[in-house]
Amino acid sequence: MNCISLINGKFKDQISVHDRGLFYGDGFFETMLWKKLGKEEENENIIEYWKQHFERLKKGCDLMKINIPQEKEFIGDIKKILKKSIHHGLKSGLIKLIISRGVGGRGYKFEKNMKPTIIFLSYPQPSYKKELYRTGVNLKICQTKLFYHDRLFGLKHLNRLDSVLARSEWNNNFFEGVFIDNNENIVEGTMTNLFFVKKNTLYTPEIKGSGINGIMRQIILDNAKVFFEDINEKKIHLSNLNNFDQMFITNSVIKVMPVKKLEKKNFSIKENLKKLIENFN
Repeated sequence: MNCISLINGKFKDQISVHDRGLFYGDGFFETMLWKKLGKEEENENIIEYWKQHFERLKKGCDLMKINIPQEKEFIGDIKKILKKSIHHGLKSGLIKLIISRGVGGRGYKFEKNMKPTIIFLSYPQPSYKKELYRTGVNLKICQTKLFYHDRLFGLKHLNRLDSVLARSEWNNNFFEGVFIDNNENIVEGTMTNLFFVKKNTLYTPEIKGSGINGIMRQIILDNAKVFFEDINEKKIHLSNLNNFDQMFITNSVIKVMPVKKLEKKNFSIKENLKKLIENFN
């Protein structure tokens, strides 16, 4: 099984050519992991961090005035696609949820009563070499800059051309690329959020004007005091990279991945980071 797709409650894999998600990127998405915990009938709670993902999705839809259904309707679709995924032999996997404003005519103006298109995609869970969580990965600085928007920042909208363009800058010699802004402040990775450690203090770039406030980023910040003495969300200039001892990246799929090297800067993996990785991975 490569992918199971559920669109507006029906198992199919096609949408209208007039969908505004296709026309304008008029929508949002979330990427989540799931795990089979018990009986198939009780699977609404096996999406990891579902509440946080749904709240971010709702925040985006409210901002853009997309008619997002009640949470219980999403839960119904989740049960449906996970039941089929489990029937196909999966015990864990990745769910991508996409919501667009729906089908409309030409022009940017939209009707207030438009019915959204809701797509669930189920994939086998991606796997990463276990040794990478012990040794760390190599990162590069991207030449591509992130789009700046003072209202849409932090949300996973469907306009991801900056990440697509940045990802074309390297082959398999790097695990991830890092965005910097026009002032050479470090922002995020193309698919991850970034964290730095100096002694026993945790730092992460502030998400303001650009970047995504990842769910795993939120989870780490909520629990960081268990592993670090202090937490700082602040601008981190590229010139200050040498001030940090350790670095790691996060998202909902890879969880916590240590960084071995960013450009010419080498990082270590110390006990506090090892414990963080062990806890979340």
